[in-house]
Amino acid sequence: MTPSAAREPARPGPIKAIFVEHLGVKVLAALLTATVFLLVGSDEPREITARVGVAYALPEGKVLVSERIDEVKVTIKGPWRRIKRFDERELDRITLDVTKVRGGEVPITADLIDVPDGLKVTSVTPAAVVVAFENRIEREVDVAPTLIGRPEAGYAVVAGDIRVEPRRVKVRGPEGVIAAMSQVHTQDLPVDGRSRSFQTEATLIPPAWVEVEWKGTVAVDVPITGRWTGQARVVATGEGIDPSKLTLSPATVEVEVTGPRDAIDRLLASGVHPTARLTGRPAVGAVAEVAVDGVPSGVQVVVRPTEVRIGKR
Repeated sequence: MTPSAAREPARPGPIKAIFVEHLGVKVLAALLTATVFLLVGSDEPREITARVGVAYALPEGKVLVSERIDEVKVTIKGPWRRIKRFDERELDRITLDVTKVRGGEVPITADLIDVPDGLKVTSVTPAAVVVAFENRIEREVDVAPTLIGRPEAGYAVVAGDIRVEPRRVKVRGPEGVIAAMSQVHTQDLPVDGRSRSFQTEATLIPPAWVEVEWKGTVAVDVPITGRWTGQARVVATGEGIDPSKLTLSPATVEVEVTGPRDAIDRLLASGVHPTARLTGRPAVGAVAEVAVDGVPSGVQVVVRPTEVRIGKR
């Protein structure tokens, strides 16, 4: 072997030459191809969906009483580069102008939705809304606390003594609804397990389409007192009266006792004794009022029925 032959570098094989020769040019070509692919691919049209709020411009003096659509779903189309930068919070709420509409179907069209340049609204769902109106009126109504549940055993809510402030509020809304309203109710106020009176704040819950002029909460004072109910036999009393020779109809009455729990307990310990007080010689068929003797101060007693009919044995 000659010296020059020993210094000559080995040539790559034919397959290896495909990958090795002109390597820089081939890498640059690959990069250009990838860039073109990305640029072309990023311009491909894409579609996304978004939600847009809906508001209404109503005729003066009217109330919308049909089902209210508060948002619609829209399909938006455009180049991917613009789509991926899109945020649905950029979309302004749609305002449907129905001031000159008497009622019926109102279309919701794509031109009502303002999208960024390069994007287009291709569909809106629902594409229409049905509207119906009534005259708006107002009046004052009572505030009615809504109590739920039962107090502790042996106690009761004194319904007639519940106080609320304000007692009346002004409401406005559709004529058909407001004309039939006499009260506006509060949120539910639980009384489960309570044995003492309490005060609380409550939110007013008006019916659909009705607005309450009062802002904020109302103050509610709920009195809870001791309570006992039971059956007791009625005894005829009076000067010269022999109970064994008379009959009373009904022979027993229902007695309801309310007041401080300790006073009720003292009354029950001594016994509940309804009496029919008679005078002279009672005629057969006459009626007499029933009362309960020995009722402590601060205790109220209600008897049902309040009268009994006299008979003879």
